[in-house]
Amino acid sequence: MKTMRLFVLIPFLMSFATAQQTVRIKDVASITGLEDIQLFGYGLVVGLAGTGDRSQTIFTEQTVTNMLKNMGIELPEKRMRLRNVASVMVTGTMIPFKRKGTRFDVTVSSMGDATSLEGGTLILTQLQAPDGVSYALAQGPLATGGYDLRDRGLTYIKKNHVLVGRIPDGAIVQNEFSINLLNGKDLSLSLASPDFTSALAMADAISREFGKVGGKSIARPLDAATVLLDYPLLTRDSIRNYVDLISFISHVENLSFAVSVQAKVVINERTGTIVAGGEVKISPVAVTHGGVKVEIVNQPEVVEPPPFSLGRTEVVPNPKSVVEEKNPEMVVLDATTTVSDLSYSLNSLGVAPRDVIAILQAMKEAGALHAQLVIL
Repeated sequence: MKTMRLFVLIPFLMSFATAQQTVRIKDVASITGLEDIQLFGYGLVVGLAGTGDRSQTIFTEQTVTNMLKNMGIELPEKRMRLRNVASVMVTGTMIPFKRKGTRFDVTVSSMGDATSLEGGTLILTQLQAPDGVSYALAQGPLATGGYDLRDRGLTYIKKNHVLVGRIPDGAIVQNEFSINLLNGKDLSLSLASPDFTSALAMADAISREFGKVGGKSIARPLDAATVLLDYPLLTRDSIRNYVDLISFISHVENLSFAVSVQAKVVINERTGTIVAGGEVKISPVAVTHGGVKVEIVNQPEVVEPPPFSLGRTEVVPNPKSVVEEKNPEMVVLDATTTVSDLSYSLNSLGVAPRDVIAILQAMKEAGALHAQLVIL
């Protein structure tokens, strides 16, 4: 008799926050106009131990041929067999105020049919922005953080993903990206998660800190994501005209304010993970949970051959299905129930995380779950 059961042991993660969380401005907002710039480039990784692109990856051979031709090396027209070279895409993000000669990390990803980039070295690659301007050069040995061992198809051991590697400080800035200069005239803050309540609270916190100048506040919310900062108004104050722009920005971004959090329940159906905020409320509702367990029982039978035949005695499988239905239980939740109470109630019923997902979805459809349901 063989019973097959699948148990999924995944923590039911809950994050309970107070109605208002006090956070620093720099943790949830940034200066408008100081955006990062994403760079990309096409290059070659060399020095692989026979794990590079195969002959069907034509663009790798063409790239190697063109590179050697630029170095003054002429090759015959017959096709090369390159097993230690792989074509890759190199990507990276350059943050504001990166000066010429400074470095940043890059990620190297295979483009062809290479089996591993382990132990490879990226040769000099230009990194450009969407505007076509080259801003950095990347080169260096890759760190894949894993391995891929194969022994003529007989043994296969793999750890982590070895077709993507990373080069710490592998790119050197060649051209500085032109950003909006901090002249103080058009200075504003942008919230990472737009919210009208948070924008108003952030503006109030800044205004309380610096006070009013001429009856005017130096911070004013423009929309759900933007708060305008009137730095020239502050410099016209005869008492505080010594405040320079950099000190002002540093002071502002270290101020704290009460951020407003939207009620959300985030569900990852692939892993069975559930994360719910403390603002989630539940209306009066009755929850019933029941399950069906199916067991496949194998009771072999012995089959004898007919008399005076040349047959042999055989043992044949005889599977039987046993269906067991659990008695459903009902839990009644009142109007003051929170996600914490719901989790305790469902745990008392022995509900698995994946069943909790189905219950939350049903409660949302019934109008009893007052939160935004986000399914990843």
